[in-house]
Amino acid sequence: THPEITMIRNAHRRFVKFAAAVCGAAVLAAPVASTAGERGKFQGLAVLTHVGFQQIKTPDGHPGGAVMIGEMDGLVFNNARGAWLDKAHYQVMWKGDGAGTGECLKTFTMPDGKLFAKCAGKATATGWEGTIELLGGTGAYAGVKGRGTYRLTNVSERVMWDLLDWDWEKP
Repeated sequence: THPEITMIRNAHRRFVKFAAAVCGAAVLAAPVASTAGERGKFQGLAVLTHVGFQQIKTPDGHPGGAVMIGEMDGLVFNNARGAWLDKAHYQVMWKGDGAGTGECLKTFTMPDGKLFAKCAGKATATGWEGTIELLGGTGAYAGVKGRGTYRLTNVSERVMWDLLDWDWEKP
């Protein structure tokens, strides 16, 4: 194999081990519940890695070019060092097209529940950016709604940063 491929594989293995250790620590953390009528602003930084990717090309000459689907897995860190979604397990399922538009489903998992979101975005020179809509969740995140933005930046072929910023409320 090529040395670059071996280096990427080794880095990915180290990241997966690190992510598993941090997720395990997050499971042991005390839950942070949100109560009815509570509002907040969340800003976070996530690290993600591709765990699945498929591309289906259109017939020659079609302006759409291709349809792509993929999965990413990682961790979120709360910029304010607060407990809300800090060290949450972060999963993204996405689909995109050759024209540079896409949609995704995001799941944030904490010991006290899951928060679900959907996103829409467009390709940029360094990754993707777009909007997020919070859809509620389970446990402490049941009923949580909100809107905001994300900006995903490709760090390498397999690793990305995701800057998250949204306002949320629990009716």
